Amino acid sequence: MNIAVKIALAAALSATSLGGYAYAQTTGSVTPMADDMVTIVNVGEETNAATDTSSIPATYRNPSPESITKAQAEIQNDPALMATLQAKNVILENVIGIQTAANGGKIVYLK
Repeated sequence: MNIAVKIALAAALSATSLGGYAYAQTTGSVTPMADDMVTIVNVGEETNAATDTSSIPATYRNPSPESITKAQAEIQNDPALMATLQAKNVILENVIGIQTAANGGKIVYLK
């Protein structure tokens, strides 16, 4: 992977944890997720789990069928996340993993 792409990805991932957003908790209702609380990472097919040294965890570079199913089910059970991903033109079948960031946002990995 190109060094410039690695730096851009690292900067994007580190910036999401510095957001410092606070949301009040509500009971029984769904709080819409702000667009900046969802980061889309395209893993791509060119990565090699054995030799790739990128910042993408190996779990998402070489996902198991169970983890893919779990991630897609999580999206289907979260209307706010589903709406945010639809607005970003993400196709559910391309989702291979979801990670929750330190600030509560989601990192969605695509194939």
